[in-house]
Amino acid sequence: MRTVILVYSRSGRSLAMARLLSAQCGAEIREIKCPRYEGPLGRLRVWGDIVAKRLPEISVTPDIGPADLLIVGAPVWAGQLAAPLRRALQQAERMPPVVGVFATRRRMGFSTLIDMDLEALALSGIAPTKPMPFLSLLRPEHHVERARKAIEVFCNTLAPLLERRVAPALTLSFRAA
Repeated sequence: MRTVILVYSRSGRSLAMARLLSAQCGAEIREIKCPRYEGPLGRLRVWGDIVAKRLPEISVTPDIGPADLLIVGAPVWAGQLAAPLRRALQQAERMPPVVGVFATRRRMGFSTLIDMDLEALALSGIAPTKPMPFLSLLRPEHHVERARKAIEVFCNTLAPLLERRVAPALTLSFRAA
């Protein structure tokens, strides 16, 4: 069973969590790249796109390739999953089934929009489980031991899914349209 973690991380916080998750569950990491949000104006573009409800162009490095299951993660921006991950999830028919979602946060806030993101993911048919296992980490770089324990619990929740095949293996690569 090949599991892949698909992550978007602008600051490196979500990527660090993906690495901890990878070490715990034995999954490979694939990064979503979004050139629009890089550089000195990247943060302004992030907020402009949030206000305008735009989803940016992305790529995945390296390609997801053949995989049985997918765990996805990103930071929380304005109460929802980051736009690059939401763009990737729009291509649900081209990806393996998503079995878990994780998010990193800089501060506490509302999560109604995250709930809507998870609901949309479940309704898309890409998620084989209900409710979808969800891990939210607040400032994980400041609370490393707490983050490790939360990741262990998350991986234990996913373990039954990661051990058995829930869908035929897909051999698709992901490229932004």
